[in-house]
Amino acid sequence: MNERIDDIDRKILAILATDGRTPAAQIAEQVGLSRPAVALRLERLERDKILLGTAAVVDPEALGLGITAFIAAQLPTPLDTKGRRAFDELMDRSEILEIHTVAGNDCYLMKVRTGTIASLNELVSSLAKPPLSLSTRTTIVMQTHCEKSGGIVRGRSGE
Repeated sequence: MNERIDDIDRKILAILATDGRTPAAQIAEQVGLSRPAVALRLERLERDKILLGTAAVVDPEALGLGITAFIAAQLPTPLDTKGRRAFDELMDRSEILEIHTVAGNDCYLMKVRTGTIASLNELVSSLAKPPLSLSTRTTIVMQTHCEKSGGIVRGRSGE
């Protein structure tokens, strides 16, 4: 449990996680504080890097990004300087949503979203080329049952 935040901070964060555009006055009503007091708390939460920002949750299919996949990747050898630079550039690619270092047989687990199987194949092929030279295993998502993004739950069964 984080000692830098109290129950009111948690309530504020929960409200913002559901709708990051909730006005401070509305948050104040819900948590029982004045609008200026909420504004001060928000400033502190941002300053302390607890509130990292707000984001719009956009339907990826509306943008033509209907292919979601997970790519498990292994490194044959540790990354050299060129490989590290290529890895950093990889994180800037719009198709890459998440990259995690993981325990087990794989080194990384990536969540990606592309418009076509061909663009997914291009991405996976680029991972196998030097200087990264990653060995990959790709799992394509057939149906999303639940995806939580900024408090918005997408893809519940039956929707």
